[in-house]
Amino acid sequence: MPPFNSLGHVAFKVHDLDASLAFYQKLGFPEMLRLLNEKGEPWIVYLRVTDEVYLELFPRGVGDRVPPENNVGMTHLCLTSSDLDATEAHLRSVGIPLSRPRNPKRGVDGNRGMWIEDPDGNRIEIMEMAPGCIQFEAVKRLREGKPPEALRLF
Repeated sequence: MPPFNSLGHVAFKVHDLDASLAFYQKLGFPEMLRLLNEKGEPWIVYLRVTDEVYLELFPRGVGDRVPPENNVGMTHLCLTSSDLDATEAHLRSVGIPLSRPRNPKRGVDGNRGMWIEDPDGNRIEIMEMAPGCIQFEAVKRLREGKPPEALRLF
C-alpha cells in the first residue's frame, strides 16, 4: 500500500488572478480562503477541489510559461500523508532523498511537511495535515454557507 492518501494541492503562479479565478470557478472549484501579504494583497487564493484537495493560485506571476519558480504556471505538486514520519522512512528505504531538510516545526497553516524533487527537478511537497489547520477551518466555513475569509498571517 502506498504511503500517500491523496493529492493535497497543486499550486500555480498566475499572471492574472481574476482571469484564473474565473477559469477555475467555471470548472467547479469555488474560492474558499485567501491569505494576504503584509500589504493586504492576495498572497494565496485557495480553491476547493474536494474537502482535502485544493488548487492554490499565487498572483503576480512573471513571464508567459512555467520553468523558473516565479513564472506563471505550476510551482509544485503536493501529496498528503497521514504519517509524515513513516512516509519519510519509506522514501529513505526506496532511495528518495529530501530536497530540503525537514523543518521540525509546523508551518503557518498548522501542518507538517517535507519536500522531494522528481528527476526533472519538479518540486513535490509531502504534507501531513493537522485537524485544526486553516484549510480545514475554511472548508467548515464554506459548508456553513459563510463567505471565504481573508487571513493576514504576516
